[in-house]
Amino acid sequence: MNAMIPLLALRTQEVVRTWRVWVLPGVLVFLAATGPVITRFTKEILAGALGGGELGAIPIPDPTAADAAGRWITDLSQLAVFVVVVMAAGAISSEVRSGVASLLLVKPASRVAYVVSHAVVLMLFVAVAAFLGATVSWAVTGLVFEGAAGGVELVALLGATGVWVVLAAVLIAISLLASAAFDAMAAAAGIGIGAFFLLSLAGMAPHLAEFTPAGLIPAASAIATGASLNAAAIWWPVATGLVLAALLLATAVLIFQRKELR
Repeated sequence: MNAMIPLLALRTQEVVRTWRVWVLPGVLVFLAATGPVITRFTKEILAGALGGGELGAIPIPDPTAADAAGRWITDLSQLAVFVVVVMAAGAISSEVRSGVASLLLVKPASRVAYVVSHAVVLMLFVAVAAFLGATVSWAVTGLVFEGAAGGVELVALLGATGVWVVLAAVLIAISLLASAAFDAMAAAAGIGIGAFFLLSLAGMAPHLAEFTPAGLIPAASAIATGASLNAAAIWWPVATGLVLAALLLATAVLIFQRKELR
C-alpha cells in the first residue's frame, strides 16, 4: 500500500494537533475520575435530594467497588461511543468535501492506504485513551473505597476495557464506511450511532450476545464486575467483532475506490 507510513504519520499529527487529542481523553478521564465518586456517594446524594425519610422507603444496596467498575463500562458504552463515532464519521467525508483527499491521493497514495491509515490511527488513539481512563478509574476507586481499588483488579478492568475497545473498532469501521459512502458527516454519524443502538438491543438476546459482537458490552460489564462468565461468552464476541470490523473496513475501501473525488 503506497505511502502508508507517511499517511500514518499525517493521521497522528491530525490527532495530536487538533481537538481530538483533548476531547476524547478529557471525556474519558473525567468519567473515570467522577464515576467511582458518584457510585460511592449515591446514597448521600439521594438523601440530600429526597430527604432521609423518603430515601428510607427506597431499598438501595450499599455501593461496592464492583459497582464503580461496572459504571466505568457503562459510561464508555453510553457516552464515549458518541465521541468515537463523531470522530470517525467526519474522517473521510470532511477531507473529500474540502479537497484534501484529492491532494493526498496524487502524492501518490493508494486509496487503500488512505482508508486504512484513518482506521489504524483512530483505533489506536481510542485504545490508548480508554486504557488511560481505565487506569484512572481503578486508582480513584481505590481512593474512595479505601485501598487496593476496593478489591477491583486492574488487570480485570483493563481486560474489560479491551473488550469495549473491540466494540469501538466495530463502530469506527462502520462510521468510516458511512463516511466513505456519504459526503454529509451527519449522515455518517447517524449510521454509526444507529448501529450502536442495534448492537445494544441485540445484546439483550442471550444467543446473539453469546456468539456475536452484540455480546461485547455484556462481556465487558461481566469482566469488570467480576461476574461469572464462561470463556466462550467472551471470546466469541471478541473474535466475531474483530472479523466484522475487518470486513466493514474492507467494504469501506471498496466504496472509497469507486468514489468520485472533487
